[in-house]
Formats: sequence, structure tokens, C-alpha cells
Amino acid sequence: MSNRRDIVNFFELTPEWQKEAISNLDEYAEEATYIEPLPSQNPQEHILFDLNEAMTLKKQIAYITISNNSALKLYFNTDYSEVVLKFI
Repeated sequence: MSNRRDIVNFFELTPEWQKEAISNLDEYAEEATYIEPLPSQNPQEHILFDLNEAMTLKKQIAYITISNNSALKLYFNTDYSEVVLKFI
């Protein structure tokens, strides 16, 4: 499984992921950007990560807290069109 993912907007998500985004962010769902879910993932079993949750550490590196003991470290490419994920 590749840890490299595209960054997408609401309208690039599938209808089932759009529904998940709306349930998470209400009226802000269309304004957010997301880490594109893998084709094998679904909203019932996986998390849709929106980048509004990301805390920037330094240029092109950010974190999303998952729980008290884990986080997702994000390494963005130079134009912020894709990201490499590292679970820590």
C-alpha cells in the first residue's frame, strides 16, 4: 500500500465520501481539502482526513492528531497537490 496520496477538494470525492464530509463538517465541507481515500476504503471503516485538522510543524510538514497516542505526519510536495503519510 502506497503512503502517497493526492490532495482533493470536496467535489473530487465520491458521493459516499461527500456524504461523510458533510456529516463531519456540515456547511464547511465544500470549502475543505482532503487526503484522497484509497479506492479500497469506505466511510464505514476508514477516516476521511480533512486538512483543516492539520497543524503545521514547518513548511511542507504537518500533523493530524488521531488519538492520545498516535498522529498522522504529513509531508507535502512543493505544490501541495499530494502528500506522503506516516503514522506515528
